[in-house]
Amino acid sequence: MTARLRNSFPLICLFVFSQLLVLPVSGCEDQQKARVNTVFVPENGYNFEPPAPPQNTVSTATIPTVPMPENRIQTIEVLLNSLDITREFSFLSTLAADSYQGRKTGSAGAEASADFISTEFTRLGLQPWTKIGLSSYTQHFIAGDTESDNVIAVLPGRSPDNAYVILAAHYDHLGLDANGQPFNGADDNAAGVAAILEIANIFQQTGIKPEKDIVFCAFSGEEIGQRGSKALGRTIFENGLGNQVEMINIDGIGATGGGYVGIWDEGFSGAAKLVGALEEAGATLGTPTKREGTDIGSDAQPFDWQYSIPAVTVDWDWGSDPSIWHPYYHTVYDDADQINQTVLEQATRVVLLGLWLRASET
Repeated sequence: MTARLRNSFPLICLFVFSQLLVLPVSGCEDQQKARVNTVFVPENGYNFEPPAPPQNTVSTATIPTVPMPENRIQTIEVLLNSLDITREFSFLSTLAADSYQGRKTGSAGAEASADFISTEFTRLGLQPWTKIGLSSYTQHFIAGDTESDNVIAVLPGRSPDNAYVILAAHYDHLGLDANGQPFNGADDNAAGVAAILEIANIFQQTGIKPEKDIVFCAFSGEEIGQRGSKALGRTIFENGLGNQVEMINIDGIGATGGGYVGIWDEGFSGAAKLVGALEEAGATLGTPTKREGTDIGSDAQPFDWQYSIPAVTVDWDWGSDPSIWHPYYHTVYDDADQINQTVLEQATRVVLLGLWLRASET
């Protein structure tokens, strides 16, 4: 039990802990900020064991590509031409600054990062995801001795509350080393969050709306066992939306070089449409893509394996040899000045187009 919970609710909170469920709780707050969108994540993860990760990737069959009508082509051109790599890199540089102290889950630096992302969502006029019970952009979660926030906002589509495509990336990282030097995590994963913020800016700037709602989500707790994505997956499942949601997760697109977009389907055949959309996007843009199978751990996995919510993780040339193109991974040298901006832009363009293709399907 933490100081964030009102003293007037001890029995309720004790009951929630005893049930080991992920449940929305209203009325929880600390001295400075109301916590009305809190979920509890059991320390061991779930009430039942997830299946073992599948050994093989999805079928090599892809979704047939249908020629796009002229107006659709023009819409896509507007979206792609609106990408501003200078603006995107500014987002990245902000989140990877020393002042955020490595963004360790539950730290002041992580809270400052969440506030920055929330401020951007506010500026863009995005909406809380009320369909899963949120009244603000923050979904507070408690997992064992850890408390933190996912930051979530919705861009309504033409058919709101019908289907959702989540675009996600984790904003947390490793904090400080033994000497107090920050792990700034520019590649892992300020780059992914910067792509989310840039794509949100593009849709709001152009006024273009796909059919489905787009949910922009910055996860916390990825570095300590995907705790933020477990909390959100559970909430989606408990609200009966599992068959209306799919997710593109971005993690590791800030490489120093390399040649392709990696697509990790986590061995879940239900993610085939997402894979197909990203492959089509890559082919359209002349950017190679590669099916990588199951990764060593990402925020897509709880969605796929536990709740059968289609999800993929996108990175840049990680599967061939990460030591070549991601040499600063989990080191104090993962700074903004190591990022290849051409790579960042290429990866973001593929994600943007793949997102549009999935969100535009009726």
